[in-house]
Amino acid sequence: LSLSPLNFFFSNYQEACLQKKMRLCLLLLFIDLVIGLYDPRQVETEVVLPELRFLYQGKRISPWHDIPFLAVGNDETSLLSFVCEIPLGTRQKMEIHKSLKMNPMVQDKFKDGSPRYYKYSPSIVNYGAIPQTWENPDFLDPDTGLGGDNDPIDVLQLNEKSCERGAVQRVRVLGALALIDDGETDWKLLVVDVDDSSNATTWKQLSDIPTERIDQVTDWFRVYKMIEGKPMNKYAFNDKPVDAQHALRVAKQTHEHWQALIQGKASCTFKKEACWVQREVPLIESDEL
Repeated sequence: LSLSPLNFFFSNYQEACLQKKMRLCLLLLFIDLVIGLYDPRQVETEVVLPELRFLYQGKRISPWHDIPFLAVGNDETSLLSFVCEIPLGTRQKMEIHKSLKMNPMVQDKFKDGSPRYYKYSPSIVNYGAIPQTWENPDFLDPDTGLGGDNDPIDVLQLNEKSCERGAVQRVRVLGALALIDDGETDWKLLVVDVDDSSNATTWKQLSDIPTERIDQVTDWFRVYKMIEGKPMNKYAFNDKPVDAQHALRVAKQTHEHWQALIQGKASCTFKKEACWVQREVPLIESDEL
């Protein structure tokens, strides 16, 4: 699987920033700003039932593979891109579909085929995922000793304002919860939208999150599936979240697993179908670079 010029640029830009090679990072960031390769405000969605599809500058894109891992154009190399799937206060269990062409967002289903909703309560966070990540089931996480859940890494966005389903936000990673769900590693990044006007945007590290808020989300994700007849979820680290440095290390690891996937060095299936990773049209045509 060959990478488009756009993916080549982003992989080099992101790798330089993640490894704190600041001269190269800033140079590539300058190129990005001059050329205007990517602007999250230009990501749009359209409803083609039962799918929520993603577009960029009028072209169909994959929210899993085309939206950059790092929030391009930011002044903090620790900001990541976040795709909103389940807004605060809603129940529809929406997700980026791994095997459908172009990975649209669709509503998950129960085993009987009925649409899946949160039965326990409406969502208490803005829930979603970081694009260009993948929790590899064949990789035993060093913190849990278990394989990944086969999904992009999950995000608990803690701002008070509900996100719009399908919206792409720049988020700051504050920490993470090492959830263990049915014998699989299912990390939950704790983040805030840095472009919101609420008090949460001032949170810079894990200790800035109110203890009662951490306890609330920890308890909710421990028990929310029990109403569906499933066992209680567990956490590593004695139910305590890890800090931002640890969380970013985990996120980078899942980004590397995604890179292996699109390069054909790893394989992914979802509901007995191969995950869709081949893009027909690059996010931006090669002659625009």
